[in-house]
Amino acid sequence: MDQQIKILGAGLSGLSAAINLKLAGKDVDVYELRNSVGEQIQPNFQLLHSREKSVSDYLKDLNLSPKFEYLEFSKAFFLTRKRDIEINLKRPLTFVCRGGNRSLEYGLYQEALNLGVKFEFNTKISEKNVNIVATGPKGADACGFGYVYEDLDFPRDHFLMMYDDRYSPRGWYFYIVPHLENKFEVINCVCQPYTPLVKKLFSKAIEERKMIRDIVGNKKPVHSISGIGNVDIPRTAVIENRFYLGESAGFQDPFRGFGMNFALESGKLATEAIIKNLDYDKLWKQQFMDQFKLDFSRRLAISIFGDRLVEFLYRNVNSGDTMDFVKGDVSGTTGKVLKDLFFNLELFKHKLLGYW
Repeated sequence: MDQQIKILGAGLSGLSAAINLKLAGKDVDVYELRNSVGEQIQPNFQLLHSREKSVSDYLKDLNLSPKFEYLEFSKAFFLTRKRDIEINLKRPLTFVCRGGNRSLEYGLYQEALNLGVKFEFNTKISEKNVNIVATGPKGADACGFGYVYEDLDFPRDHFLMMYDDRYSPRGWYFYIVPHLENKFEVINCVCQPYTPLVKKLFSKAIEERKMIRDIVGNKKPVHSISGIGNVDIPRTAVIENRFYLGESAGFQDPFRGFGMNFALESGKLATEAIIKNLDYDKLWKQQFMDQFKLDFSRRLAISIFGDRLVEFLYRNVNSGDTMDFVKGDVSGTTGKVLKDLFFNLELFKHKLLGYW
């Protein structure tokens, strides 16, 4: 590939690729449709699954060292349809800022600038004229909607996660996370075919669920937040010698929407493929496929049983207990067989119904 690399999109995956390529000695140009990085979303905090490492160590493994705002939590309110409990977390969870000049995107942008990556904003350029496509989701397999509020009666050292199919159907979730300064974000997440109902279901949760209603009260929102997610397992992520990264390729977690890892990691994998002349499809399949199988098999189970499955799995967890909120892979031969079976059944379900 030429010494000069052109990247379309200045999101997490495009910035990860730009930094890694520049460190490898390539000339890098990034083309972005918007005025700056992170403008596709209102500032909000999202969970980054750092693979049992600190977030800084996880990013260093990807050759990234941005400065950005983040929050760590070791306590949470965990709500199911029947119960409201307060738990301790076995491992602290890190929520990173997305959007705005305190975000992970903006930190990566500043790092790329310092390395000499060139950016062109407010620019329309065809995918056919670039080497890497990192433009984000092309569809809405899942979506989130909610509001940012000020001065809620909610502790800033906690987050809240609720699984209740009446508001987040078939195993999706509603959450509350402290935001910048004295603000809080309150979000509902759903998948197809419920995405057109997400606002109505959000309001229903505020009205009907006592703990949520007590937290939000009669506060007026500062502004709304919304976003979409696109899920796929592509046959190939290389089309006419163009590399597709992150959600441009469909790399997303269909179980809980933790897609930042796939975005950041695919940027580094594409760089390895370009610099070392390796097979990008082989690289991402080696790194992502086991996680895809786990996430898609979980999606099948929870799409069948919904919040009843969550209720059953956590039936013995009580307030004050310690819980591993982000569990790893299944173990044992039976577990792996079931994971493969459920994964293939979920792919079949998608072909049959048209959604995950």
